[in-house]
Order: sequence, then structure tokens, then C-alpha cells
Amino acid sequence: MGSQPQNFHHPYSPYDIQLQFMRALYTCLEEGKVAVFESPTGTGKSLSLICGSMTWLREHKRNALQDTVNKASCSAGDGDGEPEWMLEFAKRESARAVTEKRRALEARLEKIRIEEEKQRRATELSGGPRKRQRLDTLSGDPSPEQDDQFILDDYDSEAEERMTTSKKLGDISGLSSSTLELLERFKEQFSAPAEDETGDGDDDVKIFYCSRTHSQLSQFSSELRRVKMPSSMPAELSTGDADTDEVEERVKHLTLGSRKNLCINPRVMTLGNATAINERCLELQQPGVAAEKRCPYLPSKEDEGQVLQFRDHTLATIKDIEDMGKLGKRMGICPYYASRSVVKHSEIVTLPYPLLLQRSAREALDLSVKNHVVIIDEAHNLMDAISNIHSVTIRLSQLQTALFQLTTYARKFKARLKGKNRSYIAQIIRLISSIADHLRSIIGKNLPAEGAVDPSDLMAGKGVDQINPYKLSRYLQESKLVRKVDGYVEFSKDKENQQLGDRPSSPVLFLVQSFLLPLMNPSAEGRFFYLKCHDDIELKYMLLDPTNHFREIVEDARAVILAGGTMSPMSDYRNLLFSYIAPSRLDTFSYGHVIPPENLTAHTLVSGVLGSEFDFTYDSRDSEKMIVDLGRTVATLCQAIPDGVVAFFPSYDYLSRILTIWRKPLAGEKGQTILGLIERNKSILYEGRDMGSKTEDLLQEYTRTIDSGQGAMLLSVVGGKLSEGINFSDKLGRGVLIIGLPFPNIRSAVWQAKIQYVEQKAYNSSSGSEKDRQSIAKAAGRDFYENACMRAVNQCIGRAIRHRNDYAAIVMIDRRYEKANIQGKLPAWIKQSMVRRSVRRPAGALAEDLSDFFSGRSSRHIRPHPPSPNTQTGLVEHITVDKMPTRFSKTRKARGHVSAGYGRVGKHRKHPGGRGMAGGQHHHRTNLDKYHPGYFGKVGMRYFHKTNQQFWKPTINLDKLWSLVPTETREAYLSGQKTDTAPVIDLLSLGYSKVLGKGRIPEIPIVVRARYFSKDAEQKIKEAGGVVELVA
Repeated sequence: MGSQPQNFHHPYSPYDIQLQFMRALYTCLEEGKVAVFESPTGTGKSLSLICGSMTWLREHKRNALQDTVNKASCSAGDGDGEPEWMLEFAKRESARAVTEKRRALEARLEKIRIEEEKQRRATELSGGPRKRQRLDTLSGDPSPEQDDQFILDDYDSEAEERMTTSKKLGDISGLSSSTLELLERFKEQFSAPAEDETGDGDDDVKIFYCSRTHSQLSQFSSELRRVKMPSSMPAELSTGDADTDEVEERVKHLTLGSRKNLCINPRVMTLGNATAINERCLELQQPGVAAEKRCPYLPSKEDEGQVLQFRDHTLATIKDIEDMGKLGKRMGICPYYASRSVVKHSEIVTLPYPLLLQRSAREALDLSVKNHVVIIDEAHNLMDAISNIHSVTIRLSQLQTALFQLTTYARKFKARLKGKNRSYIAQIIRLISSIADHLRSIIGKNLPAEGAVDPSDLMAGKGVDQINPYKLSRYLQESKLVRKVDGYVEFSKDKENQQLGDRPSSPVLFLVQSFLLPLMNPSAEGRFFYLKCHDDIELKYMLLDPTNHFREIVEDARAVILAGGTMSPMSDYRNLLFSYIAPSRLDTFSYGHVIPPENLTAHTLVSGVLGSEFDFTYDSRDSEKMIVDLGRTVATLCQAIPDGVVAFFPSYDYLSRILTIWRKPLAGEKGQTILGLIERNKSILYEGRDMGSKTEDLLQEYTRTIDSGQGAMLLSVVGGKLSEGINFSDKLGRGVLIIGLPFPNIRSAVWQAKIQYVEQKAYNSSSGSEKDRQSIAKAAGRDFYENACMRAVNQCIGRAIRHRNDYAAIVMIDRRYEKANIQGKLPAWIKQSMVRRSVRRPAGALAEDLSDFFSGRSSRHIRPHPPSPNTQTGLVEHITVDKMPTRFSKTRKARGHVSAGYGRVGKHRKHPGGRGMAGGQHHHRTNLDKYHPGYFGKVGMRYFHKTNQQFWKPTINLDKLWSLVPTETREAYLSGQKTDTAPVIDLLSLGYSKVLGKGRIPEIPIVVRARYFSKDAEQKIKEAGGVVELVA
């Protein structure tokens, strides 16, 4: 390919840093590199990723098609002495064939787009519920008299060839032969399109875009809809037929999800837990389930045409995960399985972290990244995400429950199980007993609250040393034991109406199996730890190094791109995650912000207003004198910073310690407290440890307080819910205070093991004398430890400055922030705004600097119409405009007619041209006398006699509606046993006023009564065949 394109088809006029980003991305994709991109939030990173990568992809496809045509014409003219006209004819025929196939596909997709648009408009105009066919009972539960369902099939551990056959569709051991045949046909037929459909027999290069959550992927899909790319058809292949209308080649996009996100079976989707949904889905496909009770949405052999229609509808328009579920419901086909037919035809595939980063998930979806492009967004926590995906935690109480369930099952079917099954079940029971005994021994000993565990100690029980871990591991994966036992436990509990041990929402035996597999096949990068918690104890397997798990993706992919707003410090990617990659293949890029340099000021603060040095190290941070000085300093800074201030503390425990001291009366201050000093300028809100869903309420209260003009300060925790993914733009984040350095607990067993592993890895890869190698190892461990801390700090800093016109001040409070190694790990755009002085500035002088900084900023105000909600954070996004400078506005009225308010009162026109007191001597005199001051005033009309009862509006999301229906009633409706009536949910009597549209509901008619419904909620209820009723 030649030089870089001049036009990246950005929907707007791109910033200079966006052009730099797209050019660098284009080069990395073309050269097949691994690259790390850092571009601050608010700089249009998503559009830069889309435009840069899609421009490259279309150019790559264009060249590939041209090469295909050239090869075809060459092969047609391999014979010696072929005339030129024949070669030209062969080339034109090959071009015509490719062009017609591509044009036919695009025309088919365009027809679908037109039909979908007509349906959408018709639905909007009609507004009525769509008639749906009621499903028969979907229950796959066995008859109470038939417990043969739970007997294990005969197992032959010596059948090596059968047992070691790799499963290319993941966990499919429970599928019927017809289902397996169909999935294989998906892979061979649908994934490799026929020549008469697209002309692309091979798996074309595509882009796999991965992010943390479906919410972020939905936002990415919204950005993708803005982009229009040129055709991938080379200009030389155009037929030149004027009568042929060119059809626009739109971006072909597919979003993938788990069964939990895509299941449309009402009896399965309401189970809630991902594990339960997966297992229930597989149960409904087992050969023993009657045909009329199997899942009716699973594609069968007769549904191949419908699968192809689903593929075309998916590619026709860009759909997010909710759109995929709606499409599956409309077509009556499972979107989880049918989406596999779309992968090879897509240009860009979006999927969440677990589906890409876990090999078993990729195999379950038959997903290969071989020779494709992988882009991972929000990749600052990539290494932690990989480690968490491959880590497992289990409690002693869960082990005891699993042991009880296995023992009960073994006794029940002892006479009916074959020898191999009895032997392996006995081995599993011995192994679990050995683990439980060791955990009980830890509780009985005077050991620390947490520590490392040797795997050999867990397997030191009687007879465990005789177990072949390799065979037992295969047995667990192949025999379906866990599914059989769990099904029998649930069946027995329903049958006998008694509790067989505590049954959590997630089947405990699946958790035990997930833990036993790494125990019997330990990884060199994994370690085991225990943690005492109250009256229980946890056992955790943790992956310390994600390198090898991610290496499979890197080595298969054509190019790998990691992108994020705060990727600094980047040394971990070079030294750990990509340590095996040649330096010439790995690039790192860090771009500045789009804001003017004068819109950001960053400071370090090492001492308070009382002179205390801020040293928040573990040994010094509990000093009450320093904490009091910190409080007075924060109060001083709050006087200088307008609107909203967000302060981040190292941990919840330390925030609690600080609040305790700040609530104490100050000596000689007549009962005044630190919190009282701060509240003179800002209302104080703080983040609790276990807030859960209350976090959104906290953010809304913070926003309302700032909008009222009071100003607010939000006390948060590094690593908490407010430190990532929250948008504190404009007034919400004029100041960000980072108190201390949030280093992980170096005394914890987990972090000691992590650092020891990093040091050992650095030692093994180094050379030189023993002293030099040990020095290199210690430096690597120290760098890794500091990087973990500073990555969290950078995430907190990135909560402010969210767009080009935003401005804020950042203050890092700790003496250690002045160290060069710490400042070197800050993002480049922060380092550029650091205020460096040869002499340390006291807190008072810093407050003066901040006052000068904000006094030079244009004050902002909110438009009077309601702000729009941010779908990611739940915060409102304010539309800001610059207020007119005072030199252009009338601050006093020096001239004017006597009737405008000068001279004798009787000549005044009274209203509304006055300045706050118009009508005060006449028609508004009574109100002014009664409500003065502020009847008019600068803050507008006052709301007299306001009662909160008028504003009572508790909300509930759509996906929680069915939880309000009693369990027995809910099961009757979901199973189809009760069809003559629809359940009625009167939300007012249950304490709710408004229904919001988040989530999905089963396709069961339901009557919902409330005062208010959002547009999405009303639409989804009606689509399910339900009715909304407005009540007073």
C-alpha cells in the first residue's frame, strides 16, 4: 500500500491531535504492529479509532479485491500465445463477477434498511402493541417420577482419543446431535459465504473492537453510525454502466454478547444469573428433553433460510446488544446462536472483555482472531481484567454445601452408577474434603488474616495423593457431573419441599468445578491465597501474570491496538505484557488534550496552612495534627475553587478516619469543626463503601447542589465507583484534589506474591553479575508497584476536563508528588500544565494562584431547559455558554426616560423593566413586604409554599418489574400455565411513581399502573403485549 490517505472521512473537522492519532493508527495497522495509544477523554478518541481503522480496512479490502481479479485474469491467460484482447476480456469478466456479487449484497441490505425504516415509522404512528404468538410451556423439568434424567452416562477414562478431542464450540457436551450438526453447519456453511452471495469465500480481514461493558460498546456503536466510508470496490472494477445505480456500502457491524445478554426465552432469561442461564440453555437442548419442551428459538436444520435472513438484517444497520435481542424476538430465532453466521461477513465486531480475553469464550463462539485486527479500548485496566477473568474465589461454606450435595447424589444413585463414575465421584469428594479440612485448620491456628497457600497442602488429605489430577480434570469437563448433581438437588428440593443446604443464586458446584480445574492443573503464573472473613474463610486462585493468556491473541492477530484516556505509565506494557515482542514491533503514543494550555493548571502541595508537611505514608498518615491541617487547607482551597470539587482519598478506611477527626470540635473555635469550615463554601457529600445503586442518587444530589449555586465537594476513594467512567465536566469538576498516593497494601500476601513474581521474571531475563541482576529485579518490582499506584491516580485526574472548552485545577497533596519518578508517570498533557517553582509555595499562596486562575475564566451557566442524561454515568451533561463580559453589559442605568424608573413614582411604568424591586410600591408591595428579600432578586422567582409531596417521583427500571410479582404467580405466567389473565402491577401501592426503560422484560402481557412512564418503558411494555395505565 502506498502513502497514507489525506482523508480519513471523519464526520467533523478533526482536531490536529485526531489527525496525528489516525495517521499513526493507519501506519500501525498497515505494518502489523502492536501499539498503545493514549488520548485524553474529550479528544474524540472513539471517532479517531473508527475513522483510522475503517479507512485502512476499506483500503486493504480494495487492494485485496484488485489482486484477486488480477490473479484470476492471469490464471485465465496461463496458456502461451493468448492474445491481449482475450486477457483483457478475462479481466473484465472477473471484475464484472466480483462487482455484481458485491452490488447484489449491498442492494439486498439496502432493501432491508428501507423495510426496517417503514416498520419503525409504522410502529411510531400506531403506538399499539404488536400481536405475538404465545409460547407453549418451555419447561424442560423432568417428571417427578423420572429421576433417570440425573444418572451419569457411562464414562471411559481410557478413551484417550474421544476425551482429548478439542471442542471448537466450547462447552457443548450437553447438546443433542442435531444441534451439534447445525452448529457445525453454521461454521462451515454460513461462516464461509457461498460464492453466489458475496463473492468472498475467505474470511476477510476484520476489526475486533473490545471494551469493558456493553454500555461502552453501545456508545461506540452510536459513534459508528455517524461515519460514512467510501466503497471497498476499486474504481478500476466499475462496470461503467450508467443504468446501474450505485448502492452505498455501509459499515457492516456485529455486536456479540453472552447468553445472559441475548437470550430471548422467557423461562431462561428471568433466571438472572449467567451460570444458571448457560446451564438452563444447555439443558433445554439435551437429547432427553421432549421436542415440544425444547427451546423453540434454537435454530434447526429447517431454519437455515431464517438464519441467513437474520444475518442480512444484522448487517443492514448498526445494532447494539439490545437491538440484537429485539431482532431475535421479531424473527423468532435465538440471536446468541444465529449471530455466529454473521461474524465472517462483518467488517467490525464489537464484544466485551470476557468474550475476547478468555479462550473458552472464543471457542464457544467459534471466534478466531487469526490475521485480524484487535482494538481494545479503555485498556488501562487490561492486565487486571485478564487476571480477574482467570481467577476464582470460593468460601469454606460453599465447599461444605458442595460436599453435602455430592454425598447426597452419590448415596441416591450408588446402585445405579457404573464403576468409573463411582470412582471419580469418590475422588472428588475426597479432594473437596481435603481442601475444606485445610481451611478449617487455618481458622483454628493463630495465623494472619490472609496469606499464601501451598497447593500441596490443599491436596494432603487421605487418599488424595492417589488421584490422577489430569484424568480427574478431564472427567469434570466431560462427564456433565456438575450439571446432573445440581439438577437433582433442585429437583429434590422442589419435590420434597425442603432445603438441601443453602442454595445461592449461582449453582455452587459450578463454582467448585471452576476452582478445582486450576488446582489440578496449576499454572506457573498462578498462586493460591486464603482470607479470613468474619465466621468464614475464602480460598482464592489468582493469576499473577496475564502475559501468556494474552499472548495467544497477540501472536494470532495481524495487529493489536490498546487505547485509553489514561494509559500512563506505559512501562508495564513494554516490560511485562509485551515483554516477548521485538522492540521494533511495539509502539507507544501519547497525545495532548484539545483544550488550550491555559485551561488547566496542575499543582503539587507539600504543606498545609498550619505548616504541617503532608506525608501520607503508612507510618505517618494517622497524625491527627496533619489531618486537621489537611482539613483547613481543603477549606481554604474550596474558597478559591468555584462550583464542584472532587477529592480522592487512598481508601475507604482512611476516608472514615479523616471524617472522624474532621467532625471533632476544634480547640478554641467555640464548637466549630473542619467540616463546618468547608461547608461555609461547599456542601459536603461522600462516597460510602457499599453504596451499590445509591451511587447514582449521590451523583444526582451532587449535580443538583451545584446547579442551585451552592457549590459542593464530593469526597471519593481511589479505585471506588466514582474514580472510573464518571463524567465530572464543567461545573461538576472545577477542582480535583488527590490526597496521598494510593499505593496497594505492600504487606498483603497477594501484593507480596505479585512483586516477587515480577522481580523473579526480571531477574531471569537479565544478564550480568549477580549484584546487577538483583538490582534490576528490585527496580522492576518497585516500578511495577509505583505504576499500579499512578495508574489509579491518573484515572482520578481524568474525571475532569471532558471537552475542548472545559477548564479545571488539579492539586496533588503529598510531599512525594514532587519526586521526579512520580511526576514522570503522569500523562503528558498533565505534565505540560504542571506549575513548577524553585521554592515551595505555601497553601495560602496556592489558593491565591487558584483564585487568579478562575477569575480569568469565563463563568458558565446552565441553559434553562432540562439537561440531557448521560447514559454511561447517570449524570446530566450541561450545555454551557459563555456569559457576556461585564464591559459589554449594563451594570448600571445612567440614562433613560423617567417612566423607566427615575423621578416620581407615579410616572413609572412599574413592570417589568425594573432591577429587582419593580412594583414594590404598587401592585407587588404586599408580596415584597411579606417575602422580602428575594421576591424577584437576582436568583429569579421564589417558589413559595413549596411542598416536596408535589415532587415525589420514585423510579423503578423495567427489568425489575417482574420481581414485584409473587414467585408462584410469576412462575405460573412465565411457564405458560396461566394464560387467561395478565398480571397487574400497581406501582403506586408499592411505593413507585415512574417506570424507566432500562433492561428487558419477557414477552408476556402485563398491565402496569403508574403515574409516569418513560418513552422507552412504554414502548418495551407494549412490544411485549402489555398495557400501561396512567393513574393519579
